[in-house]
Amino acid sequence: MAGFFICGTDTDVGKTVATVLLGQALIDNGLTIDFYKPVQSGGESIDGQLIAPDVERYKAVLETETEKRYTYLFEKPSSPHYAAAIEGKSIDVVELERQLKRRASSTKHLLVEGAGGLYVPLNNEGYCVLDLIQAGQLPAVIVARTGVGTINHTILTIEALRSRGITIAGIVFSNTNNDEKAIKEDNIKMIKKLTNLPIIGTIPFTEHMEEKLLDQSFRSSIVSKWNIESLKEGDKYANSTVG
Repeated sequence: MAGFFICGTDTDVGKTVATVLLGQALIDNGLTIDFYKPVQSGGESIDGQLIAPDVERYKAVLETETEKRYTYLFEKPSSPHYAAAIEGKSIDVVELERQLKRRASSTKHLLVEGAGGLYVPLNNEGYCVLDLIQAGQLPAVIVARTGVGTINHTILTIEALRSRGITIAGIVFSNTNNDEKAIKEDNIKMIKKLTNLPIIGTIPFTEHMEEKLLDQSFRSSIVSKWNIESLKEGDKYANSTVG
């Protein structure tokens, strides 16, 4: 199997933007990719049809779908287990694991985007995103904010992944606001020092990001500065310890 599981330190940290940009980076380096969003909550109704907004954004990079790029889609913007329950449904995690492994085995580089943070539950039995990452056996790429609080959130995420023996390929930092530059730079430096993980790249704070993300030249200009080579070196970082 080949690919990466993109996980966030929290919800709304920029996972979808990071996933799209990672896809562009790999394509720009001559690699074949596809996307998969196992569970999408917060579906949007357009002309009476429920669509998966994150999956729609993948089309900026890959318009053609060989198959649907999600397994479950719910309307409520909430934790997936709750979004499913209020529709009278449940998420079959065995099926999610099967789909993930099947797609990863048939795609040279599958980019899988999680939902929220690691401990977001996918069902009422307590099966979380972290369990799916472990079952899928793909290296993780962490998407983290750059602002105040990110040191703690990011290191806790790293420790949770390491506790399950999950390979961490690196970190993408997302500028979700226009906070003080010096604080952001120091946060990134400190996380690098404490974890010894590679920094893949940084997403700049950008007004109207969703619109600009449709422009291939804009995407490529961002990822041209990224350390894509680190995606090939993740194994040696998997068992590092903080400190």
